[in-house]
Amino acid sequence: MKNKTATFIGHRSWPDLKERRVRQEIEKQIWAGYNRFLCGGMGQFDWLCARCLASLKRKYPAVQSSLVIPDPSFSILEPSYFDEILYPKELEPYPLGPSIPKRNQYLIDHASLAICYVNHTWGGAAKTYQYARQKSLKLVNLGLLPTYPYQTV
Repeated sequence: MKNKTATFIGHRSWPDLKERRVRQEIEKQIWAGYNRFLCGGMGQFDWLCARCLASLKRKYPAVQSSLVIPDPSFSILEPSYFDEILYPKELEPYPLGPSIPKRNQYLIDHASLAICYVNHTWGGAAKTYQYARQKSLKLVNLGLLPTYPYQTV
């Protein structure tokens, strides 16, 4: 089976999003053939997705979860959630601050689907969402963002 890779895009906080909804969406994408998930590990939405994915891996052990870190000094809250931790070589020239948007681009460039929680048009998640749209990624936005049309899969 060919690897189908998904990633996550989201704001640091997600006050109106239920964990059950995130778990259902990830499971739906596993059923659709996505078996590799790239996580960013920054903010509450990323960790919610990582936690849901770790839980689903008990049911779907073939699913792979990778944490992509922007810098070797990056603090990893829960390494047990991931099968591997990746530090892409192309991020080495950048210090931690500038490496974060570059890492976000890496996530998009290495996936064909993004499960998102984007509900406003400013900040890193909104910029990453816009980059994903430019790259024609399939997007599932669990947030309400009326200014960006999104495609459901």
